[in-house]
Amino acid sequence: MRKLWLALLLLLLAAAAVGPRLAAPQAPAARTLTILSPHWDGIREEFRRGFERWWELKTGERVRVDFLDVGGTGQTVRYIRERAATSKDGGTGADLFFGGGTFDYIGLASDGLLDGYDPPAVGREKIPAALNGLPLRDKDNCWHAACLSGFGIVYNKEVVARAGLPIPETWAVMADPKYLGWISCGDPAQSGSLQMAFEIVLQSYGWEKGWSVLARMMGNAAALNEGGASVPRDVSMGQAAAGPCIDFYAAAPVRRQGATHLAFVFPEKLSAITPDAIAVLKGAPQPDLARAFVEYVLSAAPGEGQYLWYCKRGSEGGPTAFDLERLPVVPSMYEKGLPTYTVARPFEEGAAFRYDERKSGKRWTLMRDGLLRGCFVEVHEDLRAAWEAVVKNGRVEDLGQAFGRAPLSEDAVAALAGKTRAAKDLNAARTALTGWARRHFRAIRAAAETQGPVPSVEAPKFGE
Repeated sequence: MRKLWLALLLLLLAAAAVGPRLAAPQAPAARTLTILSPHWDGIREEFRRGFERWWELKTGERVRVDFLDVGGTGQTVRYIRERAATSKDGGTGADLFFGGGTFDYIGLASDGLLDGYDPPAVGREKIPAALNGLPLRDKDNCWHAACLSGFGIVYNKEVVARAGLPIPETWAVMADPKYLGWISCGDPAQSGSLQMAFEIVLQSYGWEKGWSVLARMMGNAAALNEGGASVPRDVSMGQAAAGPCIDFYAAAPVRRQGATHLAFVFPEKLSAITPDAIAVLKGAPQPDLARAFVEYVLSAAPGEGQYLWYCKRGSEGGPTAFDLERLPVVPSMYEKGLPTYTVARPFEEGAAFRYDERKSGKRWTLMRDGLLRGCFVEVHEDLRAAWEAVVKNGRVEDLGQAFGRAPLSEDAVAALAGKTRAAKDLNAARTALTGWARRHFRAIRAAAETQGPVPSVEAPKFGE
């Protein structure tokens, strides 16, 4: 018995000596890569996990990727500018800006807030310089297109049929008075994807008609939600019949609920494929990791960025937990026969219309922080009440035309955009536009409710 106890004691002592070494946790990551991104959680998780694994296999070093969420694209850009303005070196404390359309990147690059980097492993033969006239990288490599996006309409087939609504195959259908209360729309001043959709409407229809379509569509929206992702959620739940949407926000709800319930359409000859970007920020604390992350995102090797965007989760080289369902920026990805949910072929299908990136880029900030906020967002309650009064009192033909009148011509907007680079000038312009819009919509509502004549509210002059 004593020998048995002695043997057990020796085993326990051995286990105590060896056990802690076997159970010891891995050493913590020595460095952290900090990324500012408006991307949703699935994208962040897949790229965090993928890059950490990729970098450790490549270098033997364990690093940590930390995503910072400060809001949508517009809020992220404002955060970058504010932090850069108050720091000693012009940096933000973050390494990368990942996600959002190229227009904000163009502005940040022109103001010296991005660092140029040309990833050597990507190669010019893999990613073209432009797609349908839209650049896929900055001339000085301050930003690169990471993936592509299409803009269209998501709608609930059952709701449309039961309510007797026309099928929303064009942007203008969502401006139809029959859609009063049936449209879901987020805040275009906070969502880069929605602002892009609005810009496509303005360019595809022309400024005057496009503005009228947007005003009526906003009038048909019961409220403005927090962002673009809210639109397919509302539509899938039957709280709305349709709404403007970027393709990847709609993909998962359509797939889950089936094509008999939900649908997503690109308005024929009225849509465009545009890039989402990535850039190294000026003063990045970990510049080597930041550049490596750009290389990883643009790589078309299994398990790396372009596979994560395109492939079904669980497939070889694809994402692990989330279907990202984005369009790769590397053309050869579409030729590999990989398992994917995406069906668009942007490098083969061509543009439905010639989208003018230069025009939208010049007026992007003024549109977001001036016209869209001032004329649609901040006065949405007055806007919607005016449109409802117009529709219910049978004044769509005359008051409806006045309702959708733009406060400024397209040329005036272009001129104003050059005068409002400073924050105080932009704020002054928005204040003036908000005041005009409130007076305008209240006058339209009063005329509809009293069967009065079409009013005319003088638009702001801005020193012309």
